[in-house]
Amino acid sequence: MKAGPKLLRSEIGGGACTNYTYFYNNEQKSLGNVFTKQVLVAFSNGLSADEEARVVEQYNFVAGVNGHISTNSALLHNIELVDGLNCQQVELAMEALAKDPNIAYVAPYFLSGDGLLGISNEAIVTVVEGQATALEALATAYKAEVMMPLSGQTYLLRVDKNSDGNALQLANYLKSQAGIAHAEPDFLVSLEVPVVKPVSERKNRPGLIR
Repeated sequence: MKAGPKLLRSEIGGGACTNYTYFYNNEQKSLGNVFTKQVLVAFSNGLSADEEARVVEQYNFVAGVNGHISTNSALLHNIELVDGLNCQQVELAMEALAKDPNIAYVAPYFLSGDGLLGISNEAIVTVVEGQATALEALATAYKAEVMMPLSGQTYLLRVDKNSDGNALQLANYLKSQAGIAHAEPDFLVSLEVPVVKPVSERKNRPGLIR
């Protein structure tokens, strides 16, 4: 077993959780703290479903895999976390997962009304006319990739764990750069908030930590 709740707790040095924000129509929006029961993960290419399951089973802060969502450039899996973690522990859990060579991308979910917003591996960026070359340079510096134009001056960018940040952080970085008219992460919307069952109720489910 790799890192578990006790190890995550021992590594917390105090202080408040990160308050995540993004910009929409030049207005700053608050997402709040990370959701503590589920995160998003993309596995490295070439792994079978059984191999993917074995990757996350190494971490005893993981309860199991709760479905997946396709973006334009990746298959993102909902990784269910054990009950009782706080937002700081979830941030440490994401750091631990990102260090795994079999995992290509990790990002949080946030509570939004009665549902969830997840940070996909993509951002949507609109450039000032004639600034596509500047966008390519900014993406390269961030270790991101310009995937394709969506319409007019709007482009889809992709990040992974080797980028300087996730899609939310990329969008916030690009917003302040010359030649960029608008940037925002591509959110994944879920209308269902997962309820983590006690260990005694889920110990016989396949693919979970026993």
